[in-house]
Amino acid sequence: MYSNARGSRLPLAFNLVSIFSLFLIIGLPVISVVLFAIFPSFNELSFARPFSNFIPQFSNPHLLTSTLNTLRLAFSVTLMSIMIAVILAYLRSRMHDHYGRIWDVLFLIPFLIPPYIASMAWIQMFQFNGFFYQWFDLNLSGFLFSFSGVVFVMTLHLFPLIYFAAVNAFKVVGNRYSDVAKIYGAGSVQIAFRILLPLIVPTLLSTGLIVFALTIEEFGTPDILGSRFGFSVLVTSIEEKLTDWPIDLPGASVLSLLLITIAISVYLIQIAISKRYTDSVDNQTMASKPLNHKGFMLVSHGIFFFVAVFTVVVPLFSILTSSMMQTMSRGLHWNNLSLEAYQTLFSLDDGALDAIYTSLTLALMTALITAVIGMLVAFTLIRLKPKGHKILDALSLLPNAMPAMVLSVGLILTWNQKFLPVTPYNTLFILLLAYTCLMLSYPIRMLTAAMKQLPASLDEAAAIYGADLLLIARRILFPLLIPISVAAGCIVFAISTRELVASLILAPAGTETVATYVFNQFDQGSVSSGMAMSFVVIVVSGMLIALGQLLAKRHAR
Repeated sequence: MYSNARGSRLPLAFNLVSIFSLFLIIGLPVISVVLFAIFPSFNELSFARPFSNFIPQFSNPHLLTSTLNTLRLAFSVTLMSIMIAVILAYLRSRMHDHYGRIWDVLFLIPFLIPPYIASMAWIQMFQFNGFFYQWFDLNLSGFLFSFSGVVFVMTLHLFPLIYFAAVNAFKVVGNRYSDVAKIYGAGSVQIAFRILLPLIVPTLLSTGLIVFALTIEEFGTPDILGSRFGFSVLVTSIEEKLTDWPIDLPGASVLSLLLITIAISVYLIQIAISKRYTDSVDNQTMASKPLNHKGFMLVSHGIFFFVAVFTVVVPLFSILTSSMMQTMSRGLHWNNLSLEAYQTLFSLDDGALDAIYTSLTLALMTALITAVIGMLVAFTLIRLKPKGHKILDALSLLPNAMPAMVLSVGLILTWNQKFLPVTPYNTLFILLLAYTCLMLSYPIRMLTAAMKQLPASLDEAAAIYGADLLLIARRILFPLLIPISVAAGCIVFAISTRELVASLILAPAGTETVATYVFNQFDQGSVSSGMAMSFVVIVVSGMLIALGQLLAKRHAR
């Protein structure tokens, strides 16, 4: 239809621009990591000594320790997240919806708190002379600065991902099988372990693998807590190779390649499981009935309350009170509370305003760029479907499987080369490129889904009246996608304002973003300033994400 409407050049142009954009932003960093890992002299455009860097890296016992720590941490966090999520999801499926929705909203809050800020909040709670020590004379720093402590903090941040998926799975399964089992004399334990749990295993495996992947790519929590007791994982080892002198770029590329292999393997398994079991689970549509037993409801709400205290209340309380304390050593009492940190935050002397301005500017530009590219790629993938569109689709999905640390290493290896006449490296443009690379998959996925909902009859009717491809896209399809573009832009903006890894690795000297400001303030002992900035970021990003979700839901109607 499009070739008849205006010739075949425009579809080809759309396709080429889409592929070139994704290749420049996403493909080049990944290819650079692979090439530099295999050919250590590739920066001199030499293919000599292939794989020669692998032996010294893989014979380093520190790498083996970091790899095992990464896998051990990921397995532990995933297992703990599944255990907590399954219990809560089962209880939630037996609640009345109006009570359950309250807990659902509360368990969305951990997504608003970046892991590195949550880790700092838990330090304020559990460290020696922290809040728990002041209230209960309990020094829990030994627990927090241990492997169990890292697992504890990361589990509280990630288990809601599995919880929401498990809740939906229990709803889909419903009461049909349980009722039949009861007729044949099965008890509650038998029904739970032999009927319900096996039916939601595919959902648990699929979302568990997402938690696994998020754990192995997480940098903030292992760095903040793990560095206190010598615990290293792959991402922190890569960061050490980039920041400790002498800088070891070939070593960082080899470790990044190892991390890519693990992350992509996990991601592909997750996709395979999702595709294999989606139909069989979705076909079970009988809704479950809420349980009205008072004792059961009391216990259920008690368990939810207990988990919510540690997941939501304690971290937010720690962040807010720490931001208001004049000095940490004087402890928590009214005379030690003030809004001085917030006043300092918005003064001209502290540098916080510069960090906010830099982050807001970068986030705004990232939101605009990703929305435009996302619209272009969605149109090409769904409407044009050119030959080789699977490559374009794979490129658009790649950031989902790539840890931020790996993409940051890839950007350094790509743009920090002497033979390049012009490079964005060591300027703010490299941060813009990094944010765009990391966030691009969000608008592409949202806009692709929205484009699928627009009927092809719109294009056909316009073509009958002589509209060409450009006119159909510019006057019909793209205006219809503006609400979802704004929604995607809000989400990208909110996440970009608090991005940590790329900001730490790629920010030019003398430049601070919100995330690096928080990180540095905490390192320098200015806890109240860092927490004040954290609280502002959480509130602002929460409002923007909520706005984005609201716009997306309105568009879906």
